[in-house]
Amino acid sequence: MRIMAKYLVLILCLASIVASTACSLRLADLSAVSTKNVSLDKVDLDSLPQTKGIVGKDTKWTILFIPLGFPHLEDAIDDALDKGNGDVMIDAVLHERYWWFIIGQDSLEVKGTVVKTRKN
Repeated sequence: MRIMAKYLVLILCLASIVASTACSLRLADLSAVSTKNVSLDKVDLDSLPQTKGIVGKDTKWTILFIPLGFPHLEDAIDDALDKGNGDVMIDAVLHERYWWFIIGQDSLEVKGTVVKTRKN
């Protein structure tokens, strides 16, 4: 009986280690991305106001295998554009990050340079 209990504890420990993993995936490298109507005809992006290193994120939770929503790329981009006070993002990198152990978190994260093309 004691040997069986030791194996059960070992199996439970290994299962909890495997279940509490986290992962990060690089999904895309984007030259330019926006969720707003932007006209880039005759526009020199290099001469416009830019804010580098802006990170936008959309995060949703999971509780006991039940997702409380799914992250959306549009919301992550909107978050970055709001933070950078612009309307187009250049040199953007998209990551998905998630972890789980009883509760979990799934998020889409976009990082890049935000450019303001509009005057107002």
